Parts: sequence; C-alpha cells; structure tokens
Amino acid sequence: MLVYANSFDLNPPGGLAAVVAQIATWVRQTRKNVIDRERLAKGIRELKFADGAALSSHATIDDDGLPIFPYHFCVRLMHSDSVVPGRRWVTEIGIRQMAHDDVLHCSVLLKTDEISTRVTAPIQVTRPRIVELLITNCTPVGGTPSLSVIRVTEENAAAFAYEIEHESRKYPLVEISCDREGHYPISPERLRSLLIGIAQVVEIPAEADTFNIEVILGRKYSSFGGAINIIFPFRKTDQGGFCKTVLLLPDKIREIKENSTSIESEVLGIITHQTNLPHSWRHTSSDLVGQAILRAKLQRAARSAHSSEELAAYETLLQEAADKLQEKDNYILQIFDELDNAQANLDDSKSQIDGLKHALAGVESKPDVETEKVAAALVPLREAVRAVLAGHLSLEQALRLSAVLFSDRIVILDTAFESAKDSDRQGFRHGKTAAELLMKLCNEYWIALANGGGDQQAKTIFGNNVYAAKESENLSKDGRRRRDFIYLGQNLFMEKHLKHGVKDSAAETLRIHFKWLADPKKLVIGHCGKHLDF
Repeated sequence: MLVYANSFDLNPPGGLAAVVAQIATWVRQTRKNVIDRERLAKGIRELKFADGAALSSHATIDDDGLPIFPYHFCVRLMHSDSVVPGRRWVTEIGIRQMAHDDVLHCSVLLKTDEISTRVTAPIQVTRPRIVELLITNCTPVGGTPSLSVIRVTEENAAAFAYEIEHESRKYPLVEISCDREGHYPISPERLRSLLIGIAQVVEIPAEADTFNIEVILGRKYSSFGGAINIIFPFRKTDQGGFCKTVLLLPDKIREIKENSTSIESEVLGIITHQTNLPHSWRHTSSDLVGQAILRAKLQRAARSAHSSEELAAYETLLQEAADKLQEKDNYILQIFDELDNAQANLDDSKSQIDGLKHALAGVESKPDVETEKVAAALVPLREAVRAVLAGHLSLEQALRLSAVLFSDRIVILDTAFESAKDSDRQGFRHGKTAAELLMKLCNEYWIALANGGGDQQAKTIFGNNVYAAKESENLSKDGRRRRDFIYLGQNLFMEKHLKHGVKDSAAETLRIHFKWLADPKKLVIGHCGKHLDF
C-alpha cells in the first residue's frame, strides 16, 4: 500500500555528497548502525541489520565511482512492522540530476507490503523523518510548499484569492483558523513540518476579520471558528474546472480526537490520498535506476567495441532498448493523463452532487413561501387519492384529481369546481362514475380529437347514452346563458356534455359540459354537476 509520496528540488552547497550524507545520517538514526556514505553512494547490493531490516542502494556511476549524467540514485530501506506481524515497511529515497551543476530532484516514497489479505490492521499516515532532514539541511529551492507558513488577513485576501484558482498551483492549500479563544486545532508550524513539499499551510490569525475574508474568498474557500479547510489544485474538466475542498469543522475535529486519532495524521491522510499518485509518478525508483545502469553499461560496451560491425550491433541494441523504454514511458504517461482527467471529472460530478444535496437540504430545512404554496396545493390531491382507496370519492375530488393528472390536456374553470361542490353538498353518490368519465375524456377522447377525430369517435368511446354533441332544439335564452362560460376573456358556449342519470336530483344526476379548443389542444370544462335547466 502506498502510504506517503513526496518530491522536491534541492540545491545544497555540498551538492550530491550533502544529500547522501543526510541519507546516511537517517539510516544511522533509524537502525542504530553507522553507514559509510561513500559505500552508500557507490551502491550496496544488500546490507542486513540485526533486527532483520535490509538496506540497498543503486547509482549510475563509472568504473572510478564518479557520477554518470543524467545521474540516477536510489536507496531502499525495508523493515518489519514492530507491532503488526506480516507487514513490512519500505522507504525509498530517489535522486535525479541531469548535469553536474543542476539542482537535485529528490523523491521519497513510503509503502507497506503485506504477506496476505489477512493483515488488516489500520495504517496511520506518517511522514518519513528523512524528509525533514533533507529539507532542513539541503537547501530546498524557492517555491517548495510550506517552507514557511503563509498568513492571510483581510489586507492580502484578494491576492490569496487569485492564487487559489490559478492553474499554475500544483499543491493543496491547508487553511487553519482559530477558535473563539484564539487557539488553533493544531499548531500551524507543526502542520507545516508535516506537509512540507506536498501542501502549503495557511494560517488565519485570531485578530483577522474572518467575515471580510469570507466576503473576498467566498464561503467555499474560507475557514473560521477553529475549522481546517483543505483546497486542492484547480482541475480542468469537461464542464470547465473546479477546486475540490475538504472542510473539517470543529465538531468533526473533536470527533477525530475523541476516537484517539491524531488530527495531523487525519489531515495528512486526506491530502496524500490525492497527492500520492502524482508524486509517485515522479519518483526515482530502484527499477528506474536499474534501467539507467543498464543503459550506461551498454553505452560503455559500445564505446569499447573492437570493430565497426560490433559497434553497429551495440548501437542497434541501444537504440532498440531506448525506443522500447520511450514507448513504455509514453504509454504510462498517457494512462496517467487519462486517469487524471477521469478523476477530475469524477470529482467535479461529486462536487456538483454535493452542491445539489446541500441546496436540497436547505430547501427542506427552510421552506420558503413558494414551497409552502406547493405543499398546500398537494393537500387536495392527497385527500383525493385517499378517497379513491377508501371507495368514497366526491365529485370535487374526482375533478381535482383529473386536473392534476392531465394538466397538459384540460382546463377546469372555477365554475366547474363550484358546481361540483354544490352537488357534493347535496349528497352526490357517483364519484367513481364521474372519475371514470373524466379519465375517458382526458385519455381516449382527447387523443381522438388531437388526431383529428370527431363526434362519431366520441360516441364509440362513451356510447350514445353518455355523450351528447349538442343540446335540445328548444333551448331557451336562459338555458343558453347557463351554458356560456368565460375563458381568457372569451365567451365559450358549451353544449357538448357527458351525462349520467335522468332524475332531477343533484345527488343522482351528473352533467359535464366542455369545449374543445383545437389550437392549444385543450379541453375546457365549464360545468361538472347537476343537470342544467333548459
């Protein structure tokens, strides 16, 4: 398992020898054994210690022990876990230098090897001590994250805001704020020493105006009240780009401490989960150094060839080896890019989902006026459904149920609701029949008219005893007026109607008067209740 990976550039006054000296010091401190730095620099096949640990080193050097450039060097230390049987820790320190006077690119990788899946004890993320030794004594170049703690106040917050979403930033930012008593959840200086090289620690002092800072930075990129906000680098996605953030609020920090977990280890774990892979791609591993050593040997063999044919053979072998290695490197880089882009898009999608969940939670916890209106409008619908299930649907409920289910096909005027209420008050008994007629009206009948059908199809759908295309010829002036309804300022005469029952009783008789509007393809219902007088 990859636990920790880091990479940074060094430019010590003593050059390569100074770095090797610090590695030798680290081995001595961890294993309680003195290691000759010159032997370490020239390469150690394997050195066993009394506790079972093993040390090895590899370097691209010539027969005189001098570096061959581009220079590659790697030290590997392996030892068993003192607490967890079956687990082995592996630390690798890699050095790469392109020319004698160039900076030294240093990489550190810490991982574990388990003998089987039965080794399941949790691993607490830690930073190898060699990182602190190299950073402290070997002069890291400018621009290395967390060489010092950055302090953000309202005076420089605008400049910091520009830095947050700048595409050149390749490392996370860790904002740490004070609680009300002016205490940080973890010492910024301690956090800086743990994150040096992989993340930049940013402290917001107790005297800073966090409200104004939030106005400048935005809520997403702010931290206050003893919280820790981790802001990862800007990532381009198919939708544009974003900066992923992880906010540890004071309650969460207290919970972590109560579970006997170090908050510094938690922060380091969150960050390395995102940064380990990119740093590991830049690591000068033992395998990579082995390939460089092989190339150097082939080049020396080619130079010592005794004939042009032998030289040509070596050159061909070198070129083939170089081409294969380059092809492999290009393929790996392509896979890394594809993986990075896929992860960025995934993180962006998760960020959007989290945002939608947050917005939805806000709506649910703080209902506004519109939300309350929608909830109030659903009450009659819920009651109608309950009435259907109970088998005692009223005429008004049947009408409202149709209005909701077929809002794209019908318009029910207030006059229809009033007439339905009036029939219900007088004991209307045929709510189920009314609902069935309205369903046919909004389904089969509407579809027939929308497709250019007419009265003949309507009679087939409802039957002659239910559907009437027109009223009696002896309709009086008042009777006509009763069948006139106003819709959008227009007078509609509704003589088409559905009917049930013939008694002069509002409890037994039903008439549904409507008008078909061909242009919007809408059925307008003006009356739903007792028989209208002629």
